[in-house]
Amino acid sequence: MNKKFGGGKPPTGTLSLAWSCVVVVVSLLAGVYVVHNIYKPDLLLFPPPSADSLFDKMREIKYIASSGRH
Repeated sequence: MNKKFGGGKPPTGTLSLAWSCVVVVVSLLAGVYVVHNIYKPDLLLFPPPSADSLFDKMREIKYIASSGRH
């Protein structure tokens, strides 16, 4: 009757922890799905600027910096 060394009930928390994680992930995904369908956010990124406009800005900055010295 000595239950000091392994005679007790085996741990059963692993399955419960796994189901808890599954429930949390599924509920988060369901919440994101509902919010996304209600608000319908625009997830488009702004188009990158063209190389010509970047070079024009660089020329302007260089011109402004060099014209300030005169």
